[in-house]
Amino acid sequence: MKRMRGMGKALREGPVVWHVARYVVAIAILLLAWWGASEIVEHVKGRAFLPNPVRAISEMARLGPTLFRNFWVSAWRLVMAMLIAFSLGYPLGLLIGHERRLDQLISPMIYIVYPIPQVAFILILFLIFGVGNPVKVAIVSVALFFQILVSARGAAKQIELEHITSVLAAGASRWQVYWHVVLPATLPSILTSLRVSVGLGMAFLYIAETTGAFVTPERGGLGRFIASNIYSGAQAFAGILAMALLGLSLYILIEVIERVACRWKHVSGRPS
Repeated sequence: MKRMRGMGKALREGPVVWHVARYVVAIAILLLAWWGASEIVEHVKGRAFLPNPVRAISEMARLGPTLFRNFWVSAWRLVMAMLIAFSLGYPLGLLIGHERRLDQLISPMIYIVYPIPQVAFILILFLIFGVGNPVKVAIVSVALFFQILVSARGAAKQIELEHITSVLAAGASRWQVYWHVVLPATLPSILTSLRVSVGLGMAFLYIAETTGAFVTPERGGLGRFIASNIYSGAQAFAGILAMALLGLSLYILIEVIERVACRWKHVSGRPS
């Protein structure tokens, strides 16, 4: 019995160790590639336009309090934007994908609006919200909203009709169909889509924080920090590293949420 418990513990810990090892190896490879690129640029240009990882990390440690303050400003904006986009895009996407008449009515509108680059809405959002925090959150929310909406609609349309029919035959109401069939069937793919969208959210956050950054410098954020130190290579790359750390933290957080909320996907105990 003790042996079986030990084997079970090893199976549970195995994927965690494997994930940590993969991240450590990936970081080491990226740092090595960065170092090599820095040496090549310095050799070709005769100047360290691209600071090596040691200089950037040292500068990151030196600027710790400033970066920490800007890190949390950017984190708050990005998390708020993701929550807004998720809370609006996910249920609306489920409704459109599951309700056939609603899909026929609204889908053409999505096909027309979705291909428009979300960057085109930035000027309109600045005119509506001004240059404070709300516009920065709104810019990222709009970009992520369409990603989540389209993903949720697609996931809802892929649910097998037999699953819904069998639940309805058992006497389930429409709300129970959504709660017991539609939501569990679509949640894994939506969380995966949200995790992938972290990169897009980071890009739009940078645009939002650098647009009008010098009009309202007190607003802070990693984007403004990078833009204001763009000619000081090591400091700019310290900000870039902080932004990468923010994106990685959110990526891992969403993966943990997915593993908790969608446990049935990971019952085999194999590292994904």
